[in-house]
Amino acid sequence: MRLFLNTAIIAAILACNGFFASEALAKRGDKATVEPTELHMREGLKKMKMKDYEGAADDFLQSCYFARNQYNPQGWLYLGLCYKASRNYSKAIEAIHNHLKQTTDKAVDAHVDLAECYMNIGEYEKAEKEIDQARYDSDGTEKRPYYAMGELLERLDKPGEALEAYNTALAERPWTYTDAWMGRARCKMKLNYPNEAIKDYREIIDSSVKNVPWTELYYNLGQCLYKRGDHQGAIDHWLYALKDDPDHFDSHLALGRIFDEEKHVSSAITQYEHALRCAPKNYNTDQINKRLLALQSSLKTKERDKEIKPSPYMRQQEEGRQQQLQKQHGPGSGESGF
Repeated sequence: MRLFLNTAIIAAILACNGFFASEALAKRGDKATVEPTELHMREGLKKMKMKDYEGAADDFLQSCYFARNQYNPQGWLYLGLCYKASRNYSKAIEAIHNHLKQTTDKAVDAHVDLAECYMNIGEYEKAEKEIDQARYDSDGTEKRPYYAMGELLERLDKPGEALEAYNTALAERPWTYTDAWMGRARCKMKLNYPNEAIKDYREIIDSSVKNVPWTELYYNLGQCLYKRGDHQGAIDHWLYALKDDPDHFDSHLALGRIFDEEKHVSSAITQYEHALRCAPKNYNTDQINKRLLALQSSLKTKERDKEIKPSPYMRQQEEGRQQQLQKQHGPGSGESGF
């Protein structure tokens, strides 16, 4: 699941000057409270835009604490989104809950963000409740809750139902919801429809949609082509994925396995070594290590046992050397000759 910062953030950044002005009018005369709240909110938005989520979280937290009675719905929301982006899900949940307690507006995106936090810590029932609330608040008209439901169903290993949710999020063509389109293709892979998944991925490549996760797309497309038996196509697309992200573990591992399968020992060794270098922290690399050691051992054995066959020139040189030795030990070299 990719990190999602909803469009309300951008709107808030553009409208922040108006927000600060309204806050100042509401709290005129209380500079000790107003000014720090505004200052930290402004700094937090700047850092958030630069993806400095930890620094932004510090500012939003200060903005909320300086606000009168800590009433700062937007500050709590932005704080939660920063924690979410930093994968600090427990703090994100707490902050978004504070936002929901204070806001008087319908909060479709906030409920979805909360659901995604719950998904990431395995609290699937709570995630489903938040998605249902988001769908209720949007009267079924917004796409993001359906996308979130697709994410949840994928995690619950229900690709068929997830596919329906992603299709609902995509609605009518032309499709512009990149994440939902990627989810649709993923589900087709999981349902073992590689040709249909390939069609989706190629349509995404040819479309003008934004924010395409190219590494994921090329890796998945390579997987589909491999299932179809197109090994060269798979290799090409895994290499495209590595061009986009040189440290993509899954692509290195996939290349190592296909080179291993095709007996390209040196290439397989190289890719397995890269995979070990960039493996996720909690990934069990025992099998990769064992296979790598076996391949390295076999390569050394082949190199040691490899015989260098003499060329015609080398044979001619050896014959000349033998003749020279015979002359040195022939008649006139100390023997009688009789």
